[in-house]
Amino acid sequence: MNSEIVIAGAGLAGACAALALAPYTRVLVLDDGRPGASHAAAGLVNPFLGRKAKRAWRATDALDALARLAESSDVPLQLGGLLRPARDERQAEVFRQRAAAHPERLRWLSPGSSREAHPAVRAPHGALWVREGGHVEIPRLVEAVLSEARHRGAEVLHARLAGWSGGRDGRLVVRSESAEAPEIRTRTLLLCTGDGTRALAPDLPLQRVKGQTLQLAAPPDLRIPPVSGAGYVVPLAPGEVVVGATFEHSFTTLAPTPEAAEDLRQRAAALVPVLEGADVLEARAGVRLTVPASVRPGRLPLLGPVASGVWAFTGLGAKGLLTAPLLAQHLPEWLADPGAIWPEVSTLA
Repeated sequence: MNSEIVIAGAGLAGACAALALAPYTRVLVLDDGRPGASHAAAGLVNPFLGRKAKRAWRATDALDALARLAESSDVPLQLGGLLRPARDERQAEVFRQRAAAHPERLRWLSPGSSREAHPAVRAPHGALWVREGGHVEIPRLVEAVLSEARHRGAEVLHARLAGWSGGRDGRLVVRSESAEAPEIRTRTLLLCTGDGTRALAPDLPLQRVKGQTLQLAAPPDLRIPPVSGAGYVVPLAPGEVVVGATFEHSFTTLAPTPEAAEDLRQRAAALVPVLEGADVLEARAGVRLTVPASVRPGRLPLLGPVASGVWAFTGLGAKGLLTAPLLAQHLPEWLADPGAIWPEVSTLA
């Protein structure tokens, strides 16, 4: 079997890459079917990050790329705003300053104003309203993007990457755990393998961080925007919210744990008191790969060559929605000219 580009992994990075490349070349996606970090994510879109609400890297372009991705895959992107309750008076002052600096994108809500606008959300110190914020269902988005990539010519093989080696003609021989296509000859192998990337590209500076989310039952008449505080609460559908996420740097199991679930339940109730004692509908967990801030300020992802004919697209961490669509759309030009990759994310920098 032959393909110009083999993409190993069908999470958010792999799906975005397949969609971007399919119109230009022959693409084969290896999808092993195992749920990864994309499966556990809540899909919070927040262009003002962290305790100091700093503007995300290339946020305007990133939001535009995400909007185009959602439109092309016909998945609703809910960007009606996001509420960030201040944790204390110190953070409230930072939020007020941010709102003054970005009046077109942010609005400061006093405790009374926040309570009036969003009575179900607890914000005793006030809250920052992020006009560009919102959410999207990542598992649904990934599935739809992969489907659209197929429509544009990409092939999907349900198999796991088993390895690769150099061919006599300068092309790679990619091995898959598939009786249908045990060997695939290709010009480029793109690793979008999530947690498995550390073993496949051991020289990359990557850290594992486990994240758990919960889906909770909610009153059917609960009306809240996406809320991001000490954790987040995102409305999925009437009577259902998703709560997240943990950031576990030390863990012994990849499965959801009762301790993390209880922590998330408490966070949910602290932000939205009516969720106190809410029933758990589902618990999910996944491992994110992130780049240490000591290596790359801002913990930005990594994209670029890691060996002859082999590239990696990894380290998205908790910023996948604001990085994967943006970076993927540049893949056709960057594969032709690796030196053009933005140095902030390039594996060559």
